[in-house]
Amino acid sequence: ILYYVYMGLLAVFCTNAINILAGINGLEAGQSLVISASIIVFNLVELEGDCRDDHVFSLYFMIPFFFTTLGLLYHNWYPSRVFVGDTFCYFAGMTFAVVGILGHFSKTMLLFFMPQVFNFLYSLPQLLHIIPCPRHRIPRLNIKTGKLEMSYSKFKTKSLSFLGTFILKVTG
Repeated sequence: ILYYVYMGLLAVFCTNAINILAGINGLEAGQSLVISASIIVFNLVELEGDCRDDHVFSLYFMIPFFFTTLGLLYHNWYPSRVFVGDTFCYFAGMTFAVVGILGHFSKTMLLFFMPQVFNFLYSLPQLLHIIPCPRHRIPRLNIKTGKLEMSYSKFKTKSLSFLGTFILKVTG
């Protein structure tokens, strides 16, 4: 039964992992392209192994996905002419989950999502309300330079708990 729970969690994780970093032109398609290229290389390396048919099956999905995403990335790059939205993010994530599950390398699949795992761990103090989270992480326009600059969250460090202060000292 734990296997089925893990498979369900993997499907949810993969779909949300692509979507969580969304917001910049080319980012969703770019990370999907890198992950799909990694899966293709992994499958090509594993073709000589015992599970050849599983990796060939995975390649049947990933090669067309890679090239269609490459075309999408061309049009989604700044200045974007196409916006991917949640539809592509969920499609890409579910494609990765299905390939990992049916290709029998679901644990290896998590290795391809390490940047998203690190992003989750880095965001955990904000998610658990240990450190205040800014309402809008949208960059602000600096009128003097004409460039976008990152937004900041303003709060008093004295109002943080011991754990919040410790996390800020370690990561900040």
